[in-house]
Amino acid sequence: MRLSLDQRVVNSRFFVYLFQGGGTVKEQVKELCKGSTRDFLNQNILKSIKFPLPSFEEQEEIVQEIESRLSICDQLESTIIENLQKAEALRQSILKQAFEGKLVPQDPNDEPAEKLLERIKAERQEKRSPQTSKQLKIKGI
Repeated sequence: MRLSLDQRVVNSRFFVYLFQGGGTVKEQVKELCKGSTRDFLNQNILKSIKFPLPSFEEQEEIVQEIESRLSICDQLESTIIENLQKAEALRQSILKQAFEGKLVPQDPNDEPAEKLLERIKAERQEKRSPQTSKQLKIKGI
């Protein structure tokens, strides 16, 4: 549906915000669209809606206030996204330092990680080796 507004009487952005907001206009549209499987807006519904229509100057002030607040919301959203990205980078940095052993003082008497891993592998091999040889002997009989 196409709609033409008298730009001397109704600010077009004000008119759009009337429908986007949670006020009486949106409630009227929902009420008038009841009974339908989906919301739609036609000329009859549009004609029956009661619009709050302040003076054109007030409409402009309202639009400026809405857009000012939306701008603040956009800035907050950008700040939140930026801070989340910084938090993730910090998390990665902390994890890297933790794996490098740089977060706490290291005990020089501790076994190096490479040797510990080798020892664990050797212990696992020892546990597997006797079972493997027993299985081979049984299969060979």
